[in-house]
Amino acid sequence: MRVVLSLSDPWELGEALDWRPIRGVVTHQELDSWLIKIDAPFVHSDLEYQYVVISARHSGASLDQLRSQQVPCNVVRTTPERAQSETPCDVSWWRGGGAIIGTIVASEE
Repeated sequence: MRVVLSLSDPWELGEALDWRPIRGVVTHQELDSWLIKIDAPFVHSDLEYQYVVISARHSGASLDQLRSQQVPCNVVRTTPERAQSETPCDVSWWRGGGAIIGTIVASEE
């Protein structure tokens, strides 16, 4: 499934990308998080954004809703090595940096 991620925070990343949405494709789905491969990888604050893990931001929300509406989401940048692992959506290692708040929606493109 193709998706479009619109940023709301961090402000510095939004400014660096001129608030253009991030487009990508879902490459792995788990119950409450999905792995997205970004179409046009980029570097910000010395971190490469090629893969991200998204999860619904609010209690009661589900990523399955994005097929018909925008879903507020949390986004954590992950490495290509982690993306290729047996547990690509595991972000238990994350301790800060490379996070985004935004909304995601399915794309027709």
